[in-house]
Amino acid sequence: MNTESYRTRANMKQLLEFLPLIIFFIVHQMSGTTLRLGSSEYTFDGIYTATIALILATVVQVLVVKLVWGSVEKRLLGVAGAVILFGGATVLLRDPVFIFWKPTVFNWVLASVCVVWHVVRGKSLFQAIVPNDIEMPKRVWNRVTIASTFYFFMVGALNLYVAYNFSIDTWVTYKLWSAVLFTVLWAIVIGIIMGPYLSEADSADDNDTTKTF
Repeated sequence: MNTESYRTRANMKQLLEFLPLIIFFIVHQMSGTTLRLGSSEYTFDGIYTATIALILATVVQVLVVKLVWGSVEKRLLGVAGAVILFGGATVLLRDPVFIFWKPTVFNWVLASVCVVWHVVRGKSLFQAIVPNDIEMPKRVWNRVTIASTFYFFMVGALNLYVAYNFSIDTWVTYKLWSAVLFTVLWAIVIGIIMGPYLSEADSADDNDTTKTF
């Protein structure tokens, strides 16, 4: 897979990953609303209905990724597992603390994996993720690991700060917009670090195409 194709597929998957959060936010905004269908009715129950919607949307998301791309990344499966585990506990035990902790636990696990992978295997986790035609010096991969570890740790810490110092409504809004903002910031930082080498990979692909035709 060439670099451009990889980035396009990654961007499409990233956009799809935001959908469950958007649904979570919208359903939470409908708290107190009653839907009636014939003799049946249901009143949206704040964070609990929103969490049920998040779980269902995440499961559908995984199925769509499997159908469209043929496989599901371990990271997305990890997200789905965390949503089901922590979200399920929130709904069953009627305690939002579990869904509060989900983003933090997941991000701190990713930070730990980045460090452990680098120490045990002697190379960045992202070397196993990006296309093989992206070659960078070890010092650059080290920067990617450091930046990513810091990012995952800080996202997890900030999530807890907002969860325990502000209202549930504020946290739900923060959860949506911070996911978008932090993802963009992280992409910019990683792009700055890897940018020159991605350009070289693109140039190599162009040269190969020119030779072929």
